[in-house]
Amino acid sequence: MIADPHPRYFLYFILLLASAVSAMETDPIVFEEQTLTPGSLVALVLRVNPGIAELSAAAEAAALNVKPASSLDDPVFSYAFAPRTFGREGQGLNQKFELSQTIPWPGTLAAREQSALASAVVADEGVHTLRLQIAAVARSAFAEWYFTHRALEIHESTHHLLAELKSVAETRYAAGRVLQQDVLQAELEQLHLDRHGLMLTQQRDAAKAQINALLNRVPDAPVPLPGKVLIPKNVAPLATLQDYALQAHPELRGLDAQIASREAQVTVAEKALLPDLRFTAGYNSLWDEVDKRPIVGISINVPLNRSKRKAEIDKAKWEVRQTRSRLENQRAQLLGELARARAEVVESLESVLLYENSLLPLADEFLDAALADYRSGAGDFVAVIAAQRHKLTAAEDLERNRADYLRRSAELDRWAGKTLDKTGYPGSEVNHEYQ
Repeated sequence: MIADPHPRYFLYFILLLASAVSAMETDPIVFEEQTLTPGSLVALVLRVNPGIAELSAAAEAAALNVKPASSLDDPVFSYAFAPRTFGREGQGLNQKFELSQTIPWPGTLAAREQSALASAVVADEGVHTLRLQIAAVARSAFAEWYFTHRALEIHESTHHLLAELKSVAETRYAAGRVLQQDVLQAELEQLHLDRHGLMLTQQRDAAKAQINALLNRVPDAPVPLPGKVLIPKNVAPLATLQDYALQAHPELRGLDAQIASREAQVTVAEKALLPDLRFTAGYNSLWDEVDKRPIVGISINVPLNRSKRKAEIDKAKWEVRQTRSRLENQRAQLLGELARARAEVVESLESVLLYENSLLPLADEFLDAALADYRSGAGDFVAVIAAQRHKLTAAEDLERNRADYLRRSAELDRWAGKTLDKTGYPGSEVNHEYQ
């Protein structure tokens, strides 16, 4: 994943990376905009991801199984003749024709169709689940791409400030107004800043490689600069998110469909205790009397091995219970993760507001005051350096909190089951008046 990976996505990203290596550069990416946004990156990643194509094909195959599941078996045609009657004078070759059709016990075909339909829903919801997971990974990768660029911009402006401070210190030292340690302090601070810049550059290159891996491209392929990030002022209440997730999350809907499929399999297994019907129509010229030659009939199989069929019923019922338990566990986990993710998003929103409205303006004032005092001879250089560090830290922390919001909101979307809109709600399906 990104520089600070969430454990939940780490293994998944490794799988994405492995699949990307095999498919690299098979679908050239064209960036339509000069700047990259989370939405545009997600759209591109979803378009080229091989896992989605694979699951989509599986979903289409599952949908194609519905019609065969509800269809009767092919009829059986049989033919026989009496070879010793061939060429007999006054009598042609005696033959027997027969056509038969097996009809399952009423309700069997409907249960098979229901099972196949539910299985198709399971496969389709699996595609939606994977799309949510991939979107979260892509948006997290964008968050690191965004942060490293903004941090390097802050680094560049800080570098210019230190160069100006060093020039002032050299002038004052030449005039004998300060000691040489001010100049050395400025040089030392520049070296520390250069080291910090190298680290940010490495993080930026790593973020670039991660984005290109998601896009099935070579690691050093060009990626557009990140665009501005819009941070909403609030997020939907937890109760609203929980109600939406319980109704619409693809993982839960997939498990609901899986339960329906296995319940239909219970019906199919129960119908197997009942006989199938076989209708037969034919013509048998072995009979001398013409009236006896046309034949119609009915036959049934006799399911004597009932213990075997009852075992199949018990197995199908056990699978239903197992899936129900898995659904309950998944619901509990989803609600817990949703609450945790929302709390982290709220913390990021409040942190961004704190830095924008208080911490960063205060750091600016602190630096301006320290510079004014130093230039007037009332302050020392150490105070200026300390103020500069506070400004650098506050500016980077603001961008880090913005990037953290992107990461955390991506995870919140993954657990809510849909990307939250600009108002912080999961789409128009939800009543935004609910509080």
